[in-house]
Amino acid sequence: MPVIVHVLKRENVIVNRLGKTKVERVVDHEAERIERVKRENAVKRAAAAAKVYYVLSSHSALTQVLQIWQKKADLELAEARKAEKAARSYDSFLNVQVDDEEEVAKPTYSSVREMEEDFM
Repeated sequence: MPVIVHVLKRENVIVNRLGKTKVERVVDHEAERIERVKRENAVKRAAAAAKVYYVLSSHSALTQVLQIWQKKADLELAEARKAEKAARSYDSFLNVQVDDEEEVAKPTYSSVREMEEDFM
């Protein structure tokens, strides 16, 4: 027979504390996407401008400066792509670490018969 308990006053201490720290934000995904595309396009334009200047320049000192500028633009673009790829990747959630001790402790068998004998 089930026992029925009547609670006079319900106290949710933990829920109340969480409710006090609750922050609700309205996220405009379309605006964020537009900003991201603008940033990416600015980087692409800078890289393209560096390449145009590189082609047009004939002075060696200017050429070296433009090469450095182009390398910086390429590195920034590569870092941005790498950061975006890492943000989209699930690898950080699936970090499964295998202990070396477990691998060493596993017996190795040269035949099925040895494995069956060890099992029995």
